[in-house]
Amino acid sequence: MNKSKLFFLVFILISCSRNDKIIEGDLAFKTVDFSNYYGLNQNKIDKFDGIIDSMLKIKNPSNDDLSFLSYMDNLKKYNVIKSPYIRLKTKDSIIIVYLKENDFEKVKNYNSNDLISNNRKINFKMKIETRGKEIYYCKELISIKEVHGKTYTSK
Repeated sequence: MNKSKLFFLVFILISCSRNDKIIEGDLAFKTVDFSNYYGLNQNKIDKFDGIIDSMLKIKNPSNDDLSFLSYMDNLKKYNVIKSPYIRLKTKDSIIIVYLKENDFEKVKNYNSNDLISNNRKINFKMKIETRGKEIYYCKELISIKEVHGKTYTSK
């Protein structure tokens, strides 16, 4: 193998961690949505923290309670508890992707009503890092395109 091919291979291996991958998907919306503390004032954050603290004291928590508590703990652990996010409909599922503030500025003004009424959807390509179980963080927003198609919404 010549030096340039070897250099390129080493560069690829170093530049992408095993948790990084390129994904594509469409912006999805949920009518009622709470996924973290983004946009909440400190008073509301304190109230949610109080609710979480009281849930931790339940003697026999349900599986849903345990799942929620684990998810919130991971948001704190991976430092995305206050990060903006979007829902992304991929070919396999709908995931929540946490973004840097400057990337979120590029997408925050899209709304489901306008997209649906104009038969449009927003397609993303991004490099994401998987942090723990089901915590996805956008390391690089590669492209955003408004295209013809149906915008996904759920209740």
